[in-house]
Amino acid sequence: MIGKKKIKKIIDCALETTKADQTEVAVFCNQQALSRFANNYIHQNVSETDSIIAVRVAIGKKVGSASTNSLEPEKVRECVRWAEQIARHQRENDDFTAFPEVKQSAYKKVDTYVEKTAKFSNIERAAAVREIVDVAQKHKLTSYGSVSNGSAEICICNSHGTFAYAMNDDIYCNIVMAGKDSSGYAQAGRRSIDDVNFKKLAQKAAQKALRSQNPQTLPAGRYTTIFEPLAAKEFFEYLSYYAFNGRLFEEGRSFLSGKLGTKVFDSRITIIDDPFVKRGFAFPFDFEGVPKKRLVLVDNGVAKNVVYDSLTAGKSGKKNTGHALSAPNPFGPVPTHVVVKGGDQDLNSIIGQTKRGVLVTRFHYTNVIDPHKLTFTGMTRDGTFLIEDGEITSGIRNMRFTENIAECFNRLGSISKTTTLVASEPGYGGRFALGTITPIFVVKDFNFTSTTQF
Repeated sequence: MIGKKKIKKIIDCALETTKADQTEVAVFCNQQALSRFANNYIHQNVSETDSIIAVRVAIGKKVGSASTNSLEPEKVRECVRWAEQIARHQRENDDFTAFPEVKQSAYKKVDTYVEKTAKFSNIERAAAVREIVDVAQKHKLTSYGSVSNGSAEICICNSHGTFAYAMNDDIYCNIVMAGKDSSGYAQAGRRSIDDVNFKKLAQKAAQKALRSQNPQTLPAGRYTTIFEPLAAKEFFEYLSYYAFNGRLFEEGRSFLSGKLGTKVFDSRITIIDDPFVKRGFAFPFDFEGVPKKRLVLVDNGVAKNVVYDSLTAGKSGKKNTGHALSAPNPFGPVPTHVVVKGGDQDLNSIIGQTKRGVLVTRFHYTNVIDPHKLTFTGMTRDGTFLIEDGEITSGIRNMRFTENIAECFNRLGSISKTTTLVASEPGYGGRFALGTITPIFVVKDFNFTSTTQF
């Protein structure tokens, strides 16, 4: 972490160098560390500190971008010159209008940084893994997974006076507990380390592994299916990318194209993009420095809004909603703070009302088959169970499915009252925590197309 003052000097260096009509400078400084474990012991402990300076310039309507991970002034100047050179060789982009101009007073103060999380040490991560391994060994299971934490500074500035700066951090843990013929999974990601209980997380994964031992083979077919939060969030992630995306919407490639203001889902479905929910990964601005705002996407089943960045808003004559991803971004704007309204039941009552059905912990290797129709496919993983007469009676071998998300949301059964933050796995690259807050929900006649041997 280099501090706001030093970042300002880097940005000033870039803006003093540029000869373009408009210039945007984005600075991402992050540090992160990870302890990975397998076979009940830590086998990898790594840490990384890096900085990226990304420059985007406009010469007329020609836009070019370049980046460097050097903080040296001459390298920053060189990056600006590369961006300008690239812009000169581009075709004019008729959709481009301008980089956003934002006043400082427009930004809302949001708590995004917990120092205790950022300073969670390798010794403390090892102690967390020890708690997890102790649970595995107690139940004669084998544990796999990781504990990681990181922090970042993000600053977006442009030649119109926009200057957005924030620090953020997060802790993330994922656990697989494996038995001879079964497995269980649990994960958690939060801003504060105090909100993660590693032992309870391990116990949750272990109980799923123990309960799914000696799995049965369930024939392919349509079943009443209960989706726990890890599986449920994937429905909403695909909606975010392929339905609420303003670019796809304006091009007629979104499921919602031509449907705003109409009822598209069950009336119990309300989806909000809310960047200020405290138990989520709140953040005050997008990657163009535009302030984020709470936006209702679906209200009681009725499609209300899609999201825009400056390019899609300028092209369509709509208002920028503050949903730009890191530039260059050919895909379009995406909501990244999705919150789904809960229902009125708990998991036990939902299971108790199910005569015969399937309980799914999470999905594996999901892919979209038809983005416009929202058809997707994938497999269950790490805890799939058969429910008979209101009780979980056995684990079942994993199953492949092919389904349509929109149709599923019109075949809903119960929805849980409790909603859970499901964090996206940090992966590689810069550290920026994302997550979806979702309830458990039931889909009637969910289509499982085949079975597996595990």
